[in-house]
Amino acid sequence: MEKEYQKIGNVFEFGERYRTILGFIEPFKSLKDLIWQGTEKIDGTNIRIHWDGHNITFAGRTNNADNPKELSNYLTKLFLTDEMEYVFEQIFGEKETYIFGEGFGNKIQSGGDYGEIGFIVFDINIDGFDLKRSDVDDIASRLGLPSVPVRFEGTLDEAKQWVAEHHMSLLGNGEHEAEGLVLVPKDVQLYDNKGKMIKCKCKYRDMLKVGLIKWQILSLDFGWEITLFPDMNIKENKKYNMKTALLISIRPEWAEKYLKGVK
Repeated sequence: MEKEYQKIGNVFEFGERYRTILGFIEPFKSLKDLIWQGTEKIDGTNIRIHWDGHNITFAGRTNNADNPKELSNYLTKLFLTDEMEYVFEQIFGEKETYIFGEGFGNKIQSGGDYGEIGFIVFDINIDGFDLKRSDVDDIASRLGLPSVPVRFEGTLDEAKQWVAEHHMSLLGNGEHEAEGLVLVPKDVQLYDNKGKMIKCKCKYRDMLKVGLIKWQILSLDFGWEITLFPDMNIKENKKYNMKTALLISIRPEWAEKYLKGVK
């Protein structure tokens, strides 16, 4: 299985000190005012499904990637069947096809809140050509597979704001926080000088550390006063203990879940 899914770069340029956001990195800086389409970024592991015209195989994003045992068992039952091989033959014929998707759910990354293990499609390549979003959705539907939901359309500045608002995922039971967006220019496929499709990711975690979501810790009466922006389901100007303060200073994305339980 030779074709690997391209690594998606971050939309931001980061400074070396404290990983501060310096702005959009090129080429996204020059393209930021285009209308972009954003699908939900899934917190899972990258999977390739390969059809060589006769047989179906699957692997991780790279040839050396190892998949969790539970996910491999799930994919075997889903794809390596006579019924699925027949459907692939009817849809793709002898055209070499790669279906790129995400394995998610229990015991995969931090995706336990998604619920049971599943597979969702985000891109399809047939005979070396990347399909448009509408065609990806259509073929996934014909295969009986879900495809990543479109969550956003707008400029990159608007995408940054959308991610900062911290929406919940549309997958599973709705209890998992959306990791962010994967963005491509809407209605046009652009490629760089290496032949790679221009796309980027915008993650909530990056903004939680720096940028749009800011936090500060102030000493007050041997305790700590914490202010977080925007609303994170906790009251502002409230005292918290040293453990909470240290948790925020080390890994603010962990602290958010902890603080949501504080009344």
